[in-house]
Amino acid sequence: MDVVSAAALARSSMLGMHPAEARLRIWSYLIDYAVSLAALLPAGIGYVIFLVTGHYSTVPLVLSGVSALLLLVYLVVLLMMNSRKGSSPGKAAMRLRATRLDPFAAPGFGRILLASFVFLLSHLIPVIGPLLMLLSCLFDRDHRRSWLDKIAQTYVVDIRKGLDPTNSRALARTEYLLSRPDRDISEHLPSLGTSAEDDIYDDAAVPARPRSTAGIIGAQNSDWHSPAAPQTGTVRRAAFAFDDGSYLPVPESGLIGRAPQATEESGNELLVALKDPERLLSKTHLAFGCDGANAWIMDLGSSNGTQVTAASRAPRNAPPNVRLHLNDGDVVQIGSRTFRITFQETAK
Repeated sequence: MDVVSAAALARSSMLGMHPAEARLRIWSYLIDYAVSLAALLPAGIGYVIFLVTGHYSTVPLVLSGVSALLLLVYLVVLLMMNSRKGSSPGKAAMRLRATRLDPFAAPGFGRILLASFVFLLSHLIPVIGPLLMLLSCLFDRDHRRSWLDKIAQTYVVDIRKGLDPTNSRALARTEYLLSRPDRDISEHLPSLGTSAEDDIYDDAAVPARPRSTAGIIGAQNSDWHSPAAPQTGTVRRAAFAFDDGSYLPVPESGLIGRAPQATEESGNELLVALKDPERLLSKTHLAFGCDGANAWIMDLGSSNGTQVTAASRAPRNAPPNVRLHLNDGDVVQIGSRTFRITFQETAK
């Protein structure tokens, strides 16, 4: 095994990925084969008709053509599923995923095409060749990687027992936690983070606040105000669209968390408390606001971090205590909640 593969496999274990057991892999292969055999069923029926009638006719030829088309479509779908999602009908049934080793991502079309070509060549030795390819995962006791996996530089994991590498947000959050091995999981942080009271926090501990729409518990403030509008014919306004339908115009400054608390130095922050059944939010998780026409967020050293996903890009972890400006359409994940930034230009 090369150095890159060894390092990637060691990191996968640290991230919580669990290698797929050999029996699950074999079952996934059998399911994929069963689907391909089902595609050949029309051709089998045509062959039976040929044996009964004793001569070729239009019906057996049409049925054979249907089987060829179905098999071709299935092979294309199989290649696309494996390359884009690291999945197949068999892997989906067994809850398995294939991922690249460096970095952890979908295998890609080239790698899957190479492995498929090698597997096709193995059929030159009937039965024994394909069988050796499929059972070669038994030879790797630590990671259950088959010869095809090693050729494609992929790794098949069991997502029922560990991290799903195709879930980019979960992967980003796990990498964030891994980068902070000394974090205090009891969340005994300063008042701008999570305080020592956090361990006994429950919904009843939240001060009474006016309820806004959907999943926002409430927004409490003192003398907060919206940023001054530029002296032009239109005004560019930012807003957060939450995953439960809540809609929040972005003020000059604010705090988001399970039960956010303002600092003593400033009293103009909008305090937004969110419901978080999975309890992944810190008490005061995130600061946000507007400077001019731009919206920004700042992770306050939260326990589970903040992930930002731009259009057509993988999620990235927001650095703690650093302002990060957002673009239209960016999606922010805090704990188990998400919101999307939107901008609109309206007449004054």
